[in-house]
Amino acid sequence: MVIRNIREAGLSLIELMITITILAILVVSGTALTGQWSRQTELDKASMALNSAMGLAKATAIRNEFAQTADASASQICFDANTKVLEVRKASTTQAASCSNTVVFSYPLSQSIEIKNVDTTSFKCFSFNHFGQVATEITGNCKKNLTLTLSNGTLNESLTFN
Repeated sequence: MVIRNIREAGLSLIELMITITILAILVVSGTALTGQWSRQTELDKASMALNSAMGLAKATAIRNEFAQTADASASQICFDANTKVLEVRKASTTQAASCSNTVVFSYPLSQSIEIKNVDTTSFKCFSFNHFGQVATEITGNCKKNLTLTLSNGTLNESLTFN
């Protein structure tokens, strides 16, 4: 009498289907998390760019290369909502800083980023006098607190500048 002990190696079809299903679930959930991380990263980049632009604009204003008076704008941060570019601009020998003057530095942002004022209007610019204080172009008065809301889809971040 001969007894054969045959062992077959390999996977059954059910084991293979379960493994593929588990992998598919992991890939789908990982993709969703990665998309959220990507949007948060773009929002963080915009926040850091705005902070850097504020520092550079203040430094440019205090330097006051073209001897602007307290009523004139020595530097300005401009944001173009169409191109999503944040720029720092400085005064010239003939005029105060505006969004048409010489660009000191440019910060391109993601196309999905929006920057709004507290009253939910689109942010356009901050103007700095030669003391490095934020002033409004209309009245020339310095503001104490400036709050902006940056958003990227459903993610929002508020920044307050003093």
